Amino acid sequence: MSRFSFLLLVALTVFGLSSAFAPVSRSVAVPRTVVFAEDDDAPVATGGRAVERGVSVDQDGKSNVWAIEPKMEVSTKSSEEKTQSALIAGGGLAVFAVIAGLALTNLPDPNQF
Repeated sequence: MSRFSFLLLVALTVFGLSSAFAPVSRSVAVPRTVVFAEDDDAPVATGGRAVERGVSVDQDGKSNVWAIEPKMEVSTKSSEEKTQSALIAGGGLAVFAVIAGLALTNLPDPNQF
């Protein structure tokens, strides 16, 4: 019984000294600024201030906010280039599967040990 009490005391001491179970201290300083990426072609109003896109103020003084659609990108690849890219990707996948299959079939038998 004495040995069990000693082991329990040691285990509780190790558990109590461990920092793995301590609460994580949170940072008090939280940045309050918001950083937005700027477009090179953003319109600039007179006076040097940039015009905010997607926001306006009507005659009653109420602000209106609307979404701005992102610029669309058009694919310039032909169907032959797309087919060639798909064949190269499929071939690479097939080569990887063959190499993985060879490696897995040549593993030693775990029942031998």
